[in-house]
Amino acid sequence: MLLKLMKKEFYEFRKTGKLIAMIITFLIFSIVSPITAKIMPELIRSISSEITIIIPTPTWKDAFLQFFKNLNQMVFLIVVLLFIGSIAEEKNRKTAGLILSKGVDRKKWILAKFLFQISLVFILTIISFFLCYYYSVILFPDTEFDVSLQSCILFLVYMTFIISLTIFSSSIGNNIIQAGGIFITIFIILGILNMLSPVRDYNPIYLSSLENQWVTTGVEWNSAVKTIISSITLSVILIFIGLYSFNSQELE
Repeated sequence: MLLKLMKKEFYEFRKTGKLIAMIITFLIFSIVSPITAKIMPELIRSISSEITIIIPTPTWKDAFLQFFKNLNQMVFLIVVLLFIGSIAEEKNRKTAGLILSKGVDRKKWILAKFLFQISLVFILTIISFFLCYYYSVILFPDTEFDVSLQSCILFLVYMTFIISLTIFSSSIGNNIIQAGGIFITIFIILGILNMLSPVRDYNPIYLSSLENQWVTTGVEWNSAVKTIISSITLSVILIFIGLYSFNSQELE
């Protein structure tokens, strides 16, 4: 049943053009990031020809810092915008009640959406990583595979939490505006908490900082264990609350 529901999600995602939008977004930034890191110093010098600016020689680290910056900003935004209404909008359009009236289990329906979304993001992230690595090696032959890959793992954990939060928000909200409001509120609270040292190590948002830190100074798993465990734990909690909330709702 789960597999059939996931296939249904895939076909609908492809039919609406959302799949193409996600693929293009991921692929563009995976290729553009190392190129931007390489040409940016020369571009800055050409713009500021009358002013002497000392710019360090770009390295593979700059390529992956740019890569993760793009992932955590533009790709993050696209993922949230495309997924935030996955449940709420179906409730708003009354299609959720129609589907579930055919005997589809509510919990399996929600889980299928989560599994489809997380599978899609994982696949596109891994493909994007290897593309970025490929072009980085061409431009920066000393590019380190292990460090960049392990930093990418942190991004995947982070996105697991983000997708769980969109599922949670969309399960509670009755339309995309309510779902978006719930998501933004929680994300802002986490952003504020991330400024507090005592709780930072347990905050999923801290993973985005660790990605850059590992690229710059090297991998240190001890610095990320608490954050990874808490992020996965919070993801599971959000999914279960979303399932419970949706299961108790009356659908038309």
